[in-house]
Amino acid sequence: MLNGHGDDLHLIDGEIKHNFSSNVYYKGCPEMLLNEVSKHVPLIQSYPSPAANELNILAAKKFNLKNEQFLFTNGATEAFYLIAQFFSDKKAAIIAPTFSEYEDACKIFKLKYELISRTEIHKTNADLIFICNPNNPTGAIFSKSELELLFQQKPNTTFIIDEAYIEFTNSVESIVSLTEKHINLIVVRSLTKTFTIPGLRLGYVVSNALNITNLLALKMPWSVNLLAIKAGEYIFNNYNSLQFNSTELLEETALFKKQLTALEGIKVCDSTTSYFLVELLHTSAKKLKEYLSTEHQILIRDATNFNGLEGEYIRLSTQSKKANNTLIEALKKWI
Repeated sequence: MLNGHGDDLHLIDGEIKHNFSSNVYYKGCPEMLLNEVSKHVPLIQSYPSPAANELNILAAKKFNLKNEQFLFTNGATEAFYLIAQFFSDKKAAIIAPTFSEYEDACKIFKLKYELISRTEIHKTNADLIFICNPNNPTGAIFSKSELELLFQQKPNTTFIIDEAYIEFTNSVESIVSLTEKHINLIVVRSLTKTFTIPGLRLGYVVSNALNITNLLALKMPWSVNLLAIKAGEYIFNNYNSLQFNSTELLEETALFKKQLTALEGIKVCDSTTSYFLVELLHTSAKKLKEYLSTEHQILIRDATNFNGLEGEYIRLSTQSKKANNTLIEALKKWI
């Protein structure tokens, strides 16, 4: 899907002052990371390493795994396309509503696929199952114990677990450590959202060495650019100091949702993350998006194109207190 994601600023005419449509951390890229990347701009005159293997060493150290269990990609999206390419003769199931690129990757590489609810997992005979955890756009989660039970009950099914937003919730922990134990597990992660570097595109796959070897055989060289590699090196060397405070973010989210809940004509949906769905009871998402962008320079995510989500929904991601209050006042005027 080239268009239709959040943060479609490139499609908006005019100024946007407050962007609620993207799920990246609202305070932006840490200044230390920006400064580090800027130091390496002259190096763009040289080729990066073909597979960004230098990042494998640092990621393996962070997660206490082996170097050969990692594959770095041009954002998490490249990982999903590589996985779909490898399983191109198989059948997939996608827990929906969710991130559209799983479905698009299946279409491009001609996998037979079905969209299912989480209650239908035990009924499917799919060869691989895509699960976003926590889910985008709902913020719903599978616990570590729930997932491990699924891996055990379906040993012939490969599970693709997308942890792009794992650091935006305190309700579930990463299952990266389980990749040594379960050969039918592939975890995809992203550095884009937590460290606010979507323009650099940096994601990675964690799995057993055989799965990584199979995916690496399909990967184009140099897909991870040199500045992304330098950013990744700095992130892994300074992960804890660069990472935002999730508890603080979720406290801000709770306050924001409380303010929204007091408004008429909308229903705020449950979520474990700093992003969440809002159901519009008396208007369309398209009309509200147009009104907010043109009258208040506010951008929201029209969520009606998430397959499996019926009704008029928008997705919001917590921003600064000032931005949140500005949106609240704009919604009051609209209502």
